[in-house]
Amino acid sequence: MALIRNSRWIHDFDSYLQTAMRTEFSWGTQDCCMFPASAIQAFTGTDIADDFRGKYKTQLGAFALIKKVTGGSTAENAAAYCATKYGLVEYQFPLFAKRGDLVVIANGDDLIAGIVHLNGRHVVSVSAAGLVRLPISSTTVKRAWSV
Repeated sequence: MALIRNSRWIHDFDSYLQTAMRTEFSWGTQDCCMFPASAIQAFTGTDIADDFRGKYKTQLGAFALIKKVTGGSTAENAAAYCATKYGLVEYQFPLFAKRGDLVVIANGDDLIAGIVHLNGRHVVSVSAAGLVRLPISSTTVKRAWSV
């Protein structure tokens, strides 16, 4: 099932980002996996994280659920699973990702899921400190899927 961005997707994505800026980090609702899934839901109407949403409340619970659902152990595994389930095509070259696309990016030693910001130059995700914008570069973006 291919996802379709609605005709007001830029407005809906921006509105979601404005709301997310005021939302505190919370496992299972506002973490690095739920944030990009919620953004995608805001402009497509489809919850690509339906196998995860509302099913964990802690970091331990998140990674146990990723293991149960995907067989893997990382946010990258969760993003890849959701992308595959909903027919998102993975870019051969992750730097081709465009505004609103799902990505996995290196944030220090961690791989986190995020979404390409409306400016097209950053990935936006969420950390314990709130929203983070990370520059898109060949050393940071590891995987990307077209939404």
